[in-house]
Amino acid sequence: MPTNTSNIAFVTMVRDDHVFLRLWVDYYARHVPRNQLFILLDGFDQTPPDFTAGCQIVTLPRSTPGPGWDMKRWTMLADFNATLLGRFDVVVLNDVDEIIVPDPAAGVSLLDALSRAREVGVITPFAVEVVHRYDITPEPLDPDKPILRQRPHVRLNSTYAKPCITSVPVRWNQGGHRSDYPKLNMVGSLFLFHLHYMDREMLLARQATRNAIMQASEPDKTVVAGPSWSQSGSEAVSFLQSLQTEASPVDNDFQFDWQRNRMIAGWQQDKTNGEWKHGRVHNRHRTYLVPERFRDLI
Repeated sequence: MPTNTSNIAFVTMVRDDHVFLRLWVDYYARHVPRNQLFILLDGFDQTPPDFTAGCQIVTLPRSTPGPGWDMKRWTMLADFNATLLGRFDVVVLNDVDEIIVPDPAAGVSLLDALSRAREVGVITPFAVEVVHRYDITPEPLDPDKPILRQRPHVRLNSTYAKPCITSVPVRWNQGGHRSDYPKLNMVGSLFLFHLHYMDREMLLARQATRNAIMQASEPDKTVVAGPSWSQSGSEAVSFLQSLQTEASPVDNDFQFDWQRNRMIAGWQQDKTNGEWKHGRVHNRHRTYLVPERFRDLI
């Protein structure tokens, strides 16, 4: 544990996702004391796992899926985030399957990189999505071993470059992909690793749970939660299979300069709702190799 821990809080909300939650806790507990990790449990039927001991646990009643269900959750999260900013300098709020990692080659610690939000207000890390290329790594995933050693393939999905590191209150859209903050501060040395697709079997089980929730909602599911919630198991696996149609994963040493520049150049405000968004970079099928220097970090 570093001797000079910055005044930074980390927040996530979760229901039953114990594999992702354990990764989240283990990772951030290496950087700050556990009492700076805030876990919102979705439902009074939830019991905090033993590995969350020492973390700040807030158990909330579940809400019934219906129109605006997930948007209401993100409004609540924005309010909680703003409350914590009354006591913390910086708050980092992410879904439980998202981990923010500094590039070791930059020589900047995670806390030092996040602390820059004090100066700029909001930071958006560049995003990569860990995917299971099971044509290359067919072995079952062992959550007790480094994930990126077992799943060293990512694709770009700029949707997950979220304005999630804040020192000022913000209002997010559904999913936290956009906010009302008018400036884009995209730090080249910070990566958000989205882990949702890191294992085929885990993905199938998670989508089955989400599908059950969506089945209990209104017929127009698009107003309940984001499109990934309605994705069937077969559609999810079809996506993973589609990654195998491209050539071997690209080894570019995580140099995504032109992609990042395109996102920055596309920064604009959506006049219909006032939200600010960066330019999109999205290649559905191309995958990249995670450099060796990252592979023991998650």
